Amino acid sequence: MTKFTNEELAAQMLASALLILLISSLVFASIPLTHSRFPVLRSTQCSESTRAVVSAEDVQLNLTYHTLDDSTPIEVSDGDTIGGDHVIISASWKPVFLIVQSIIEVIAPAIPSSVSNAEPSPTVEVDTRGLGNNASCMINATAVLTNGSSHSEVISHVYIGNFFVPKVIVLSPNGGEVWTGTHNITWSAADPNDDEVLSFDVLLSSDLGDSFTVLAASIGVTWLEWNFTGLYMLDSYLIEIHVTDGIYFSSDRSDSNFTAGDVVTVTTTTTTTTTTTTTTTDEGRAFIFLALFIISAIVMAMIVYYVAHKWL
Repeated sequence: MTKFTNEELAAQMLASALLILLISSLVFASIPLTHSRFPVLRSTQCSESTRAVVSAEDVQLNLTYHTLDDSTPIEVSDGDTIGGDHVIISASWKPVFLIVQSIIEVIAPAIPSSVSNAEPSPTVEVDTRGLGNNASCMINATAVLTNGSSHSEVISHVYIGNFFVPKVIVLSPNGGEVWTGTHNITWSAADPNDDEVLSFDVLLSSDLGDSFTVLAASIGVTWLEWNFTGLYMLDSYLIEIHVTDGIYFSSDRSDSNFTAGDVVTVTTTTTTTTTTTTTTTDEGRAFIFLALFIISAIVMAMIVYYVAHKWL
């Protein structure tokens, strides 16, 4: 049996370990890796070579409006006149992947007033009823782009009408009634703005509309109980109703006069006797005497002529 020294034994053991490590590496490398225990993280950022170049020419604005009554979008351009119950202006930008924020501002210099809104999206809208009145406006739409720059477009001289004149109609008394005691004065009212709050003034005339007395002011209902007791009984009364939405005003009155009251008035008729006196002046007498003299002379001349012609 061959004996090895300690140095030779250590060298053989090292060679064996290296051989085993080499064989294990070759076997492991031959096995296909079909699955991984950990997901591969990929960068979501584009490289400089693939990053899009953004400019003002790359974005386009679509400006429209709609109302509570009609949701159909209608395009808005310079100089347009638009109106309805709650006019809502919408600004939409394309292409959407370039937009990180949209801003819209509507300015009415004549009021003066403005409304605005901003959204972290390619679309933004604003309700222009917040302007508080109808006016000619300037619309400023802005898009903030992915590269940090912004692009704005201005649409000018757009007349926006959110508010309308309310209507009122007197129902009773509307002409021909005879009222004594307590009755309800009634009327109807309407406004194209669904959420409008209307207030009314009630006025009474006893002289066919030449003058009026306020019976009630700034009431919020469409009727008023009124006692006609103690008023002179006349057939010349009229009712007039005023309505306002806080901005606009209109009115209506009874179609014709009616009778009301319970105090009877006494009418006194004064008869005037006129005496006619005929006065004859001196000049009149002289004229009459002269006329009689001429007539008498003509008659005498005719008589003398007749007698002389008969006897001669």
